[in-house]
Amino acid sequence: HRHFAQVPGTDQQHDDAVEERFGGLYRAFQYGAPPHGGMAAGIDRVVMLLVGARNLREVTMFPMNQQAYDLLMSAPSEASPQQLRELSLRVAVTKKEG
Repeated sequence: HRHFAQVPGTDQQHDDAVEERFGGLYRAFQYGAPPHGGMAAGIDRVVMLLVGARNLREVTMFPMNQQAYDLLMSAPSEASPQQLRELSLRVAVTKKEG
C-alpha cells in the first residue's frame, strides 16, 4: 500500500524519505487520519456549551495563563543539566547590549 499514491509526483523514494523524517507520525497515519480533518469542535467547546460558560478558559482541561504558563504543572520549567545531556542540547546565552 502506497500512502502517498494520491499525491501527484510522489514515488517510493518519497515514501521512504517521509518515513525516515517523520516516522512516528507516518506510522500513526497508517491507522487512518483523524476523521475531522482539522474541523472538530473539540471537547472543551462542547463542555463550554453544556455548562453555559461564557469563556473557553473557564472549562479548559489544561489551563494556561496569558504567558502560556501552566499553573497546575508549573510548565514550562527549566530543563535540568541531565535532561539537556540526554537530548544532546546545549544552552547558549548571549549578553544583551546596553
